[in-house]
Amino acid sequence: MKKIYIIGGGPAGMMAAISSKTHHPTATVILVESNPILGKKMRTTGGGRCNVTADVSNEDVIHHIPKNGKFLFSALSLFNPKDIQQFFIEHDCPLKVEDHHRVFPESNNAVDIIQTLQQKLISLKIVFYLETSVTGIDAHTKCISFNSRAAEQFDHIIFATGGKCVPSSGSNGFGYELAKACGHTITALIPAEVPLVSTDKVIQEKTLQGLSFKDVSVSVSNGKKITKVITHDLLFTHFGISGPAALRASFYVMKVLEKQPTSTVFIDFIPNVPFDVLQKQIADNIKSITLFLTSLGLQKRLVHFFLQTFDTPLQGKDIISLCHLIKNFPLVIHDVRGFTQAFVTNGGVTVKEVNPKTMQSKILPFVSFAGELLDINGYTGGYNITAALSTGYTAGKYALD
Repeated sequence: MKKIYIIGGGPAGMMAAISSKTHHPTATVILVESNPILGKKMRTTGGGRCNVTADVSNEDVIHHIPKNGKFLFSALSLFNPKDIQQFFIEHDCPLKVEDHHRVFPESNNAVDIIQTLQQKLISLKIVFYLETSVTGIDAHTKCISFNSRAAEQFDHIIFATGGKCVPSSGSNGFGYELAKACGHTITALIPAEVPLVSTDKVIQEKTLQGLSFKDVSVSVSNGKKITKVITHDLLFTHFGISGPAALRASFYVMKVLEKQPTSTVFIDFIPNVPFDVLQKQIADNIKSITLFLTSLGLQKRLVHFFLQTFDTPLQGKDIISLCHLIKNFPLVIHDVRGFTQAFVTNGGVTVKEVNPKTMQSKILPFVSFAGELLDINGYTGGYNITAALSTGYTAGKYALD
């Protein structure tokens, strides 16, 4: 009887195991996880609710994966957001769609997603090796060694160990060493989907700390032009900015920081109101300016911060300057928070060495890859878990082909 080993018990690994057994029912499928439980990192995603996918088309998924998104074209044709939703619904885990197409379990509990996957693993009689770490792979003899059990032979092995971020969850980057041992190239590893750090006075003095905003626009500048505009939610923190808009912008900010010491982002707090319209509205409501601006959704603390720089009543040039603050508030970014605060790893097994139709290695056909270990990274909002589940499904389907 042939043996398929999956290394890593996150979403990619669990789905790879399910797909392996489903498509190769006579094979023995063994899921190896270093933690005592499956899906440890997954339990914390989406604020503990698990944003399991996004209710969008395959093309939209690719659009929301800024690095090597097109690599997923074939995998998504096999298992995409619609298939993911159908899988959980059919296995008695009802879902709901929230703003920005985000899909969560109706219960708002990530454990329900993990238990659904785990129950499927159990029903398929997949073998679990929990609290077990892989210590080495011998590609010549197809032998896998462990920290707590004797070495075993395999017919196919799927690496789904995750990236390097949130190392406390088990994503400590060891999978990259295993991939290297199999002859694969690892691209530069940097944190992605990570909060942005600023030392501007407004941040140092914690003037806006704790303020959160819905659907603001963040424009990333390299000093010469705007390189990307992201519209999503934003949070001011003690170190800079966070929230989906900042996390998504981090990919483009880091590209700028590779070439120069800082990048400036410009925040538009009310992107749905054009500059000229806002200018006229402020002029028309000059006597009750604070009340008017808060009626637009701006928090009173932000309004007071803006208005303290002007004499009252506001004059023509002051109105224009105020509009610039509201529509183009500058913040200089000089760093990101690092892997401990990142949601995703940018970098990994180069996709040039992996068959996108099967997730099999082009170097060793009995090796496959799935999930964040690959050099792909997407935005928060369900796109990374979608990529993990899709590549895991594909890797399992073609494990013994």
